[in-house]
Amino acid sequence: MDFIKENLGVEVQLGKYAFMVYNVCAKTTIFSKLKGITAGIEIIPMYAFAEWMSSGVSYFEQIVWDLEQRGVSNIDIPVLIIGIDAVYHSSDSS
Repeated sequence: MDFIKENLGVEVQLGKYAFMVYNVCAKTTIFSKLKGITAGIEIIPMYAFAEWMSSGVSYFEQIVWDLEQRGVSNIDIPVLIIGIDAVYHSSDSS
């Protein structure tokens, strides 16, 4: 967990897909049980942003689809998933 404030666990994940799934589907429930968080926030890149990163980086649209297919579990806690994007500006002035 990157940080916890007032029972809210926050993760920023710019890494591989497996880490994002672990954060959302396992780590939040573990921290809920052990550290007392009641909800989480997962901040991840949007697909267009992830395309500029190394291969295998997780992205927002992917976890949304996965969670819709997975459904709800009785051990889940609320997690807000925030997708971030960036505007690429070429340094080429020609």
